[in-house]
Amino acid sequence: MIKSYKTQTIKILLISITIFIGLRSCYFGSPFRSCIYTEKEIPLSDFIANSKIMLIRSAETVRGIDMEYQCLNEMGKITNKIVPANEGKYFRYQIINPQIDSIQPSSIFEMTPIKLISVTKHGITTMDSGSGPIVHLIMKNNTGEVFEVALVSLGINKGDEFLKAVNDSNEILLNPDTKFSK
Repeated sequence: MIKSYKTQTIKILLISITIFIGLRSCYFGSPFRSCIYTEKEIPLSDFIANSKIMLIRSAETVRGIDMEYQCLNEMGKITNKIVPANEGKYFRYQIINPQIDSIQPSSIFEMTPIKLISVTKHGITTMDSGSGPIVHLIMKNNTGEVFEVALVSLGINKGDEFLKAVNDSNEILLNPDTKFSK
């Protein structure tokens, strides 16, 4: 009778542990990770790496801590986003204490590309996020502030572009089809 009780207890414990690990894997994509996102650095193309990034039309900066990415090593440290004009309001529930400012094209606003970071969402929560990773261009301004812009927000339709890359005498409008990586 005691042996049967121990066996049942061990079975219940193993089933409970298996269910816990299975549910954790469904949500986080792994039983060991506590963040539903992973990030990976992608090498910049030579043209983008040696360019200056400038505004060609008004945009907005959204400043604050991104609640979704705060668990990531690189993206969790970046507190400044550049988004198309009038789209900063969409971040008010995602950013802790958001500060949204309009920025206008000028020769003063010049950014230096630092790196590309690909962010992938894992687990069951990816069903509401579309497919594939989101790639972000990380840039630094002349005062040392770091900004990021999601490549998907660079102007899906022709004429929606708001940033350009200038390298020597060449310049290109930045959109999701631009070759950012090597």
